[in-house]
Amino acid sequence: MNAFKSYDVVIIGSGPAGSLCGIECRKKGLSVLCIEKDEFPRFHIGESLTGNAGQIIRDLGLAEEMEAAGFPDKPGVNVIGSLSKNEFFIPILAPTWQVRRSDFDTMLKRRALEHGVEYQQGIVKDVIKHEGKVVGAIYKADDMEHQVRSKVLVDASGQNTFLSRKGIAGKREIEFFSQQIASFAHYKGVERDLPPFSTNTTILYSKQYHWSWIIPISPDTDSLGIVIPKDLYYKECKNPDDAIAWGMENISPEIRRRFQNAERIGDSQSMADFSYRIEPFVGDGWLCIGDAHRFLDPIFSYGVSFAMKEGIRAADAIKQAIDGNDWKTPFYAYRDWSNGGQQIAADLIRYFWIYPIFFGYQMQNPDLRDEVIRLLGGCCFDCEGWKAPTIFRNAIEEYDRKQMAG
Repeated sequence: MNAFKSYDVVIIGSGPAGSLCGIECRKKGLSVLCIEKDEFPRFHIGESLTGNAGQIIRDLGLAEEMEAAGFPDKPGVNVIGSLSKNEFFIPILAPTWQVRRSDFDTMLKRRALEHGVEYQQGIVKDVIKHEGKVVGAIYKADDMEHQVRSKVLVDASGQNTFLSRKGIAGKREIEFFSQQIASFAHYKGVERDLPPFSTNTTILYSKQYHWSWIIPISPDTDSLGIVIPKDLYYKECKNPDDAIAWGMENISPEIRRRFQNAERIGDSQSMADFSYRIEPFVGDGWLCIGDAHRFLDPIFSYGVSFAMKEGIRAADAIKQAIDGNDWKTPFYAYRDWSNGGQQIAADLIRYFWIYPIFFGYQMQNPDLRDEVIRLLGGCCFDCEGWKAPTIFRNAIEEYDRKQMAG
């Protein structure tokens, strides 16, 4: 095993969460090493960005690069119900994009390199602890094991949830939305709406947890996802192709219409049990960001936005912890901030699935419309004093009480 190097911050994973955390840590004068197992560019699902994510991208100075990459603008989200009736439209208040994640994540990684984040392609195998505190990691690269020391180890490994698997963070617990399987693929030749709405995200649903996404990720390519309950998948489908075919026939005739002349590009894939949470996700010398500690339901595209916001906020906590030699107060503040925003998003999604028609009405309610649009745009961490989150929470608590009472 080679002699080890030392950094202020070692980050596991270089997706949006890891890249943003690395960038912000470098801005604060901290030394950063990011260890990534995959060679970029690499495929990843999660191709629609919220307005909040768009603002973060502009703050990074990447707007022109996003346009040059050919990423479509995202005017809004069109939600279509079981009878192909247009239930409601969600406008995007802050300009944002639809993206091909292989290119987008590479762009963020390149910006992190420009800020001085060091990169190492390798596989993290274990953590290093000293007197109960996490002080580094062991990783494998070039067929050799290496040690690296850190003041803070950040898990940005996404759904690999590395620190949870190693018993450092808590166990992975299922969320309300967990018993689903998402199957997805890319297509050319999909029929789109007329401009300026041709690059909207389209969500189609038939009933609770039976839904589809259509996301234009380039001028000529669309991402199609079919999400159905696990028991239905295993009863009706043998593979992702079967699930996509089932969804085209059963979720909405609008899918069949749009894809009647489309051609699939590449293989289809599936992802099961994608909704989970991990507690605790901060500790002595370590913390988790983004999907490494929680993922809700992909229906409103919160994943990338929350990952980037947590990367930024975690960097603040890391700087405070290192400067003050305090490994509790800043990390607990980050934990509470994250849990608060994530819970508001979870309440919003549950309210939609329990009361989809009423959710559409709330979109038209002049007292709530602006708040709901902003929450759907990713402002779940910045909504203190708003009415909508309280309304959603109260309705869900009442629903749960009735369910428990039978």
